[in-house]
Order: sequence, then structure tokens, then C-alpha cells
Amino acid sequence: MWELYDSLIEPIPADVRVSDYLTGNYCTLVTAGDCMGAAATNPLSTVKRAGKEVGEMSLKEAAGMIKSWNFVEASIGAAAVNAFYNQAECLEHLNKTGQITMLSGEDTFLAHKEDFRGKKVATIGHFCYAEEFLREAATCVILERNPRENDYPDTACEFLLHDMDYVFITGLTLVNKTLPRLLKLTRNAKVILVGPSIPLAPQLFELGVSELAGTLIRDRIQLKEMVKNGEYKAVIRAGTPIRITGK
Repeated sequence: MWELYDSLIEPIPADVRVSDYLTGNYCTLVTAGDCMGAAATNPLSTVKRAGKEVGEMSLKEAAGMIKSWNFVEASIGAAAVNAFYNQAECLEHLNKTGQITMLSGEDTFLAHKEDFRGKKVATIGHFCYAEEFLREAATCVILERNPRENDYPDTACEFLLHDMDYVFITGLTLVNKTLPRLLKLTRNAKVILVGPSIPLAPQLFELGVSELAGTLIRDRIQLKEMVKNGEYKAVIRAGTPIRITGK
């Protein structure tokens, strides 16, 4: 059950220490060495883990917290994972193979706009402006843990995802542990992980993901101040969007 998480944690070095971390209302940050990672904060704080304080951990130990069932802790773990993967230096080899398809302000839904015509599309979570680019889709289903009018509850995934052509999945599913099951339910679809919480980790392509649409932090000082001030979408405002496709 933990294969996806272990594949993300294993390559992270154990000799790099966490130097700082911050849990904000909307975003969690982890800094280690010259790297900063960010993930959306899930406020569900349940069973506490015993052990070291985050500031006493290596980056690898902090990344292991992504497996915690206390989602505040898991958010810290996700940010630690992203501190390793979401760095330009780590993506250089992908750039050489042409897998990085965008490093600009282009939205991933806009990039696929022409592909949606006549297709069945589902999104796990709400995405800004997605509906605008999905008008040509034959079917557009939104599944949400806290559904709005015309949404489906997330439990409908067991019944609706098997015959979709495209499925866009929020990075929050890593923290709440639903991603492994969602990847099994979407084997027949083109699966795109979307949002500043996702790790830009190539091994996810081996698990059924077709594309990663995430964010590289551009201004760490600005981002930290915005997170302290409780600003929404801080990572997007202080970052650069990037799309990476599998081979």
C-alpha cells in the first residue's frame, strides 16, 4: 500500500538537515540546505506521531511524515518531499530529453483544450478556470470531498472514473492518502497531477501518471512572507508553473 510513498522518499538524502519549516493556514513550507518545498496545508490534526521535532530531522525523515495519518504532519512531509524534487537542478535531465513541455504561465487545462473535444473528463478537486477549457468535453465530472452544487462526492470515484479519457487530480490526494487508489481506478485514462503540492518526481510516470503540472518556487522570501500572512495561492504567486510529460 505504501509503494508510491516509499518510491518518493527513498532517493531523498539522509545527510541534509531541515533548517526551517512553517505551517500556514493554506500552505506549509520546509527548508533544507538551499532548497525549499511547499505543499497545501490539510488542517486535519488527529493522532500525533511521537519522536523528533521537525527541526531536528533530516530532510528524509521529514519527508517520511507524508505517511502520517495526522494530515497537518503529512502536509509537512509533502513539503519536505517537494523540497527535494521541485528544484530546477533536479529537472535538468528531463529538460534534455524534452519531457519538460512548458515553463511559462500557460495553464495545463489550456494546453489540453483541443484534446477535450468529445472526451470524458473528470477532475478530482476544483481547479481555477478549468470549466472554461472543458466546455468542449462530452462529459465533465467534478469530484469533491466537500462538494458544491453539481459536484459529485469523492466516493463516486469508484463508479465514475473507470471509463474517463482524462482525469486531473489535485496534489492534496497525496496527503489524504487517496492517490494510490485513484491511480488504480484511472488505469484507462490520461492522468494529470495538478497543483503546487505535487512532487515533480519522474517515478510517478511508472505508476500510471501521464503528466505532472506543478510549480517551481521562484521567490522564497516572498513566499515565506505570504504564507506567514495567510495569503491564498501563495505558491502560485511566488512560483513558476511547469508541465512535465512522461516518455
